[in-house]
Amino acid sequence: MFKLSAEAKVGLLVLVGSIILLYMTFAVGKYEFGEKKGYTIQAIFDSVAGLDEKAAVRMAGVKIGTVERVVLSDSRAKVIMRIDPGVRIEHGAQAIVKTMGLLGEKYVDIIPPDRLRTNDSGSGSVSDPPAAEQARYYQPGETIQKTASPSDVDKLVAQLSGIADDVKQVTASLRQVFGTERGTRSMEDILADLRQTTANIKDFSHALRSDGTELVMRLNELTASLNSVVSENRDNLKVTMENIREASKNAEMALASIEDASRKIDRGEGTLGKLVTDESMYNSIDSAAKGISDYTSRVERLKTTIGFRSEYMFPQVKDYFTLELKPRTDQYYILELVSDPFGKFSQTQTTSTPPGTTVVTNTYEYKLKYTIEFAKRFGNLAFRMGLIESTGGAAVDYFALDDRIKFSFDVWNTDSKEPNNTRAHMKATATYDLNKFFFIDAGYDNFLNPKLAFPFVGIGLRFSDEDLKYYLGSVPMPK
Repeated sequence: MFKLSAEAKVGLLVLVGSIILLYMTFAVGKYEFGEKKGYTIQAIFDSVAGLDEKAAVRMAGVKIGTVERVVLSDSRAKVIMRIDPGVRIEHGAQAIVKTMGLLGEKYVDIIPPDRLRTNDSGSGSVSDPPAAEQARYYQPGETIQKTASPSDVDKLVAQLSGIADDVKQVTASLRQVFGTERGTRSMEDILADLRQTTANIKDFSHALRSDGTELVMRLNELTASLNSVVSENRDNLKVTMENIREASKNAEMALASIEDASRKIDRGEGTLGKLVTDESMYNSIDSAAKGISDYTSRVERLKTTIGFRSEYMFPQVKDYFTLELKPRTDQYYILELVSDPFGKFSQTQTTSTPPGTTVVTNTYEYKLKYTIEFAKRFGNLAFRMGLIESTGGAAVDYFALDDRIKFSFDVWNTDSKEPNNTRAHMKATATYDLNKFFFIDAGYDNFLNPKLAFPFVGIGLRFSDEDLKYYLGSVPMPK
């Protein structure tokens, strides 16, 4: 019966895993081969902060396409969108950058113009000629003229500052109306006018009683009718009067509370009073807002990359899991977990009897190691230092072709006591990026120790924080 060797099994496992990983990547990322479906239109925005490529394009909440590219055009952001075939967008539509939920991903919302049409006949619908029908919708490559950019934190802070100024003006107006002698005199004048009006009404009633007998009789009849109505609804009127009386008391209490609050605000008492009169409170709020803005900008600048790669060392396989944190373009940190087939060394001695010969056996086993490095870049050259595979070491990288090619030279484990591995561990690697996600590498590992030196080839996969946010946002959540 045919049996596979251990080396063949490992190679077959790596091949099958790579095929599955490629299939899952293309399935989750929804990559298409050949000509892309649909057509492209574009829109110009003042700002599209937070909008990524492959973000959704929606109309009425339904996804109708994706953002294909975001480029800079005359100091403004040009968003190129690919619309699904069969979806037509009328001229006069508006494109707005919105957020899904409170903290969701950004997307482009297409709002169509009003579609109400009137027919002179009053019934039925009139279809446009084919030429007019085509001219009414955006064609491939056209630009949506009406756009709106999302609001940012600085604008919200400015609006809050404006609201605070408005509140201060309102409290000043209330203080001027209710808390001064002029306001008191105005109220007295209003009461005097009411007394004069009551006297005029009384004089008018006396005149009607003396000169308008017929009118008075009709008024008496009307009064009698009203009396009967009041008698029949006496209970309801009592409830209504009680409600009016209670409302009057509440109004008086509200006016008193407003006057008391305006005095406290004028004296700088309470939270609102301190906010209006104390400049240090405003300075504290302004400083806090600036601190939040600075922290948010630093978090946005931090770039995170997660990567996986396997290196076939003929016949061993060495696996890496990499986490790269890049707070600046010329400074980054590298954290790695390494599954090393030569990580654990053991030696056994066996003595045969007779003739007493001693046989020494060296054994290597897989062991998980870690790498922690700090990297500083100067142009196309970068230097790394720290722990490399659990021992101290240093490395240098050279980048070419817009960072698609990288040549690396690593040195570590300079004081090893293992037999056949007493010299420093040196590794030379060349890496080539196939695309944004996949890369291949090749090189020679531990070439100063001939018995443990191996050429290798490998393949890897990496994701940035923007890619992870897109893929996690694409995963359906259970309801």
